[in-house]
Amino acid sequence: MSRARSILLASLLVLSAVVTGVGPALAQSTTDTYAQEFTTGPHKVEIDLSNVTTETTISVITSGSPAGDNVTIMKKSVSASTSSAHFRNAGAYETFTVQVEGADAEPGFSKGGVTAAWTPGDSGKFLGDTGGDADFNYELNEQIGESVMPQVVQLDRTGLPGSTKVDTSETDAAQTKVDIYQSAQNSNAASEGFHTTLDNYLSDTKTQARIIGKNAYIKALNSGASKSAAKTEAKQAVADYYATKQVNLMNQYEVEAQNYDYLHSVAANESNIASTLDGNQDTFVGTSHTHPYGDGGTIEYQGLNSVSYTLTNGSSHTYPAPKVFVDAGYDSGDNINPTLTAHTAPSSVESSAGSGRSSVHLESLMIRAPNDNYQNLKIVRWQEFNRLNSDIQSQNSEVQADMDTLAENTYSAYQAGEINNSDLVDPYVLSNQQSAGEDFQGWAAAQLTLLGTNSPENFDQIGSFNVTTESGTQYEGVLFSQENPASGQFENGTTYNTSNIGGTQYVVTSDRIVELDGEFTIDSISTQDGQTVQNVTIQKTTYETTNVTELKQQYEDLARKRAEIEAREQNLRGSAGGGLLGGSSSSLVLVLIGVGALYAVSQRRTGGNN
Repeated sequence: MSRARSILLASLLVLSAVVTGVGPALAQSTTDTYAQEFTTGPHKVEIDLSNVTTETTISVITSGSPAGDNVTIMKKSVSASTSSAHFRNAGAYETFTVQVEGADAEPGFSKGGVTAAWTPGDSGKFLGDTGGDADFNYELNEQIGESVMPQVVQLDRTGLPGSTKVDTSETDAAQTKVDIYQSAQNSNAASEGFHTTLDNYLSDTKTQARIIGKNAYIKALNSGASKSAAKTEAKQAVADYYATKQVNLMNQYEVEAQNYDYLHSVAANESNIASTLDGNQDTFVGTSHTHPYGDGGTIEYQGLNSVSYTLTNGSSHTYPAPKVFVDAGYDSGDNINPTLTAHTAPSSVESSAGSGRSSVHLESLMIRAPNDNYQNLKIVRWQEFNRLNSDIQSQNSEVQADMDTLAENTYSAYQAGEINNSDLVDPYVLSNQQSAGEDFQGWAAAQLTLLGTNSPENFDQIGSFNVTTESGTQYEGVLFSQENPASGQFENGTTYNTSNIGGTQYVVTSDRIVELDGEFTIDSISTQDGQTVQNVTIQKTTYETTNVTELKQQYEDLARKRAEIEAREQNLRGSAGGGLLGGSSSSLVLVLIGVGALYAVSQRRTGGNN
């Protein structure tokens, strides 16, 4: 984990070779550093590693970031078996350099626009996404994007490379303590951002899982499968979906555990700083725990231990978990592996080495306050990870039961061919619209629709809304809402309060998603040709199926709304590409409607069950 506090680097336009051997016999051990500067703000960059047989480190360096000149905004290790890697700039930086270190052959560099579909997992390693801006704020559109497509890592969430590294050179113990503490703070901030995003995502994702399972069920029926076989396909698709969420959660747990392991090693190797190797319960890099009798004893961190976990789909995933040795003062010591499932107490892991008086409740790992200006900081809080994992498991069980209900209520009346495969819009069509980039407006609208936020009726005719918030800020875009106000319509010249409207309200402008909070006023609503509209109704859609008739109605609604969006796109192109979604690709129609209409069930704020 090579991370540095100071990330200002010298310009890397001329790079020299690093030779580990001399003479022809050692030519194969020669590695070089290669770099390519991009000066026209490309949307995507692909690094071709097909001729490279060594592990490499790929960095992106720019002078356009708020952190200063020649700053490394991304640094990732890439295995020798990876044939290509991709970085999505999304218009954030006009000029930047991509650097490849440790390559035994020259890599290739190429750039592409929004329509160049380099899909994570299908064509190489995805390195990171700027989110379309040059700041380091993990904003709403980036949180939504990473929730929808977690393999597209948002760099604004992970922070600058080096933000968790502790520099112990020429510093005394007091300063090193502060540095360790600040590193842990950065790790905690990233963790909290991940947990918040996953929490929000889980509040909406049951509908997405149901649609994935339902599509698998219909495809199996159209292939001539029996009811039991079709049901199995549906349930496996759901299990695979939730297994991916579990792996993402465990990957985050691994990041935090490894950072603690690193901080522990810094403390252990630094004089005048107590680590848990001192056999003391109150060490600086230690644990958060309770001892019912306060008998003292030893609590010692013993590194990371590999743990295997069975996912919702039956496959295994291995991740590192902290290993802690406890000798509570009465009996022989006891080892604890605080894994995602090792909870014997509601909010802690309990160790009992033979008698009740030896019981210690280990709540988390902890960095203690370096001085009176700070408070003790709990990190690697496994009970929080366990809660999220339990939520994923519960949702999987619930949607699995839904697939049983779907099959039992539809199979006897279903005739193969009534609903064709061509009627189904695969949720993964969204993979071609993973980044905000140059097509921000359509991308943002697609993400909001996927999360259950509905669009106005007669969407093909809507031009824009002019909205003023209570702070006086004005926005021009399209209003999205999960529900209508009490009057049943959003009216021109009317002030509303979000607390009185179900769900969340957003305005999608030309370059951002604005979440409305408190009072806002609709100053005007216009059509594409500039005509004033007095009121607009948000079209609510619900896709909870109990029989074949309702199932068929879903796809009829899908076809109708798809045609509506296509008509709107054509109208906008006819007016010189103006309007909210001007210039969108045809795939956007599938995203907005195929994904949007299918997924439009959500009650984020109302706490409804999707």
